Amino acid sequence: MAETVVNFVLGKLGDMIVKEAQSLGQVGDKVKWVETELTRIKCYLTDADSKRRKGDARAENWLNELRDVAYRIEDATDTFYVEIEDNRQGVEGSSHKHRGFLAKLKRFGHKTTKLPALCKLGTELDDIKKVLEGISKSKVDYDIDPLQERGKGETVLMPLRRATYQDVDETEIVGFDADKNNVCKLLRDTETPRRAVLTIVGPGGLGKTTLAHMVYKSVQADFSFHIMLPVSQQYNPINLLRKMLTKLKGSEPSTQEIGDLISELKDLLSSERYLIILDDVWVIDLWNQYLKHALRA
Repeated sequence: MAETVVNFVLGKLGDMIVKEAQSLGQVGDKVKWVETELTRIKCYLTDADSKRRKGDARAENWLNELRDVAYRIEDATDTFYVEIEDNRQGVEGSSHKHRGFLAKLKRFGHKTTKLPALCKLGTELDDIKKVLEGISKSKVDYDIDPLQERGKGETVLMPLRRATYQDVDETEIVGFDADKNNVCKLLRDTETPRRAVLTIVGPGGLGKTTLAHMVYKSVQADFSFHIMLPVSQQYNPINLLRKMLTKLKGSEPSTQEIGDLISELKDLLSSERYLIILDDVWVIDLWNQYLKHALRA
């Protein structure tokens, strides 16, 4: 039910506003707008679901659109935490080698490491705002009324919470051990000298990001090169390849040509054992058009 997902996402947005109140800046206003608009739309869910149960296709479509954008909001918040954690670890690693400015970054709470992630989150929230505005307006066309009385005996099940990189504590996670161990076993299979591709698939909210991060933490030491990057629904292949190379090499590539980036990535990894985890991948074209050539065995 869409109400379950909306309640879950509203909780995540509220947590973000509390935890990141001092660092979100203008992006915080966008987070609050999304939270407020979702709260308003939530008032219409009971009537929309009642109409859906009676076979109203328009109401069902409206609920599906709302559910999809709620998952998109969840993915945007998770990606934000993934990126600031990744950047934070990068600064910590660098500060051991370079004192001075980078060390100061650590003392100041790594505020500057959040800037790219904040920009990305702000851009995604701008797009989400447009979708939510469209959903809000369409309720009039679909004749969906607010605050209808909920039917007696109806219950709402709360979903499994999808943890972010920032708050993952493996001692508190239940139900992932078997899956984590299975994936780790496959990744550690040294009898497979060729390139191997593993996928974790499923609907939003299952904990795919959490599982991937647990696997990454467990096996990264077994590989000469290892990175974990978020991709998201709208990605730029050139920027993604440049980011991969930057994190793998420790320096930015000089080229902007996609062919050169693919060649450089292939040359870097061709004789090494490496692990690349890409989180939040929406389309197979990312692999077919770009990565399978760069990561060719």
